Amino acid sequence: MNLRLLSKKLGAPGLAGLAALLLAAVAIMLGQRWDAQANALQAEARALRAKARPAATAAAVPVSVQQWRATLPASAQRQQRLADLLELSIRLDLNGARTEHRLATSEGLERLRVTMPVTGSYAQLRRFIGAALEHDPALSLDSIKLRRLSPMSAEVDAELQWSLHGRAAP
Repeated sequence: MNLRLLSKKLGAPGLAGLAALLLAAVAIMLGQRWDAQANALQAEARALRAKARPAATAAAVPVSVQQWRATLPASAQRQQRLADLLELSIRLDLNGARTEHRLATSEGLERLRVTMPVTGSYAQLRRFIGAALEHDPALSLDSIKLRRLSPMSAEVDAELQWSLHGRAAP
């Protein structure tokens, strides 16, 4: 049948309906294909989770408190570890006014809390934190407060609160 004759017979509403019907058929075909792809991806995800489960179970072997405590540095290393942290800030050209230290011991463990105000660029600060945490595995960054004196300033004032964890002297 001629397209012109069909358009005369159906009119504008009929052509619009025919177009909608064709679009619906295309959408159904695409939807079925997307459903098949989604099912394949879900099956792949289930297979990967099943593979990962044994590895996660093996990694979750409980470590005794004594084994964990043995990995911590001895209290005799505390001053050197603190000096390393301060030296690292100086080497990375972070200006620090003063540091405060507080030592707490409990049940054979010690924690030296170090409050360290420093000033430098954001990049310097990120390098310092990354380098410090990499250098001392028994160091933790407990809190960080950042303040920029003006929106256009390249310098950031930061207050870092660290904890040096270790074994207390017997």
